[in-house]
Amino acid sequence: MEQVIPEREWKILNFELFENKPPNKPFPENIVRRRELLLMAQCLLSDFEFAKSRKDKQFFGELYQKVMDLHFAWKIE
Repeated sequence: MEQVIPEREWKILNFELFENKPPNKPFPENIVRRRELLLMAQCLLSDFEFAKSRKDKQFFGELYQKVMDLHFAWKIE
């Protein structure tokens, strides 16, 4: 698994949340689900940054990566 580097990951999240928006409103259901994953990823990345123990950092890092994998694997139709 790839190491989580918070500065890089925040740039990715900010781009996905604020720059990469579909033009049509209201958002289609699948876009809403993907954006919910991004919100979850924000929480996990924040928890990763503030975790004190190595075990907690590993736990939140793995969860973050799984959520982001789901986000990028979701098909946009």
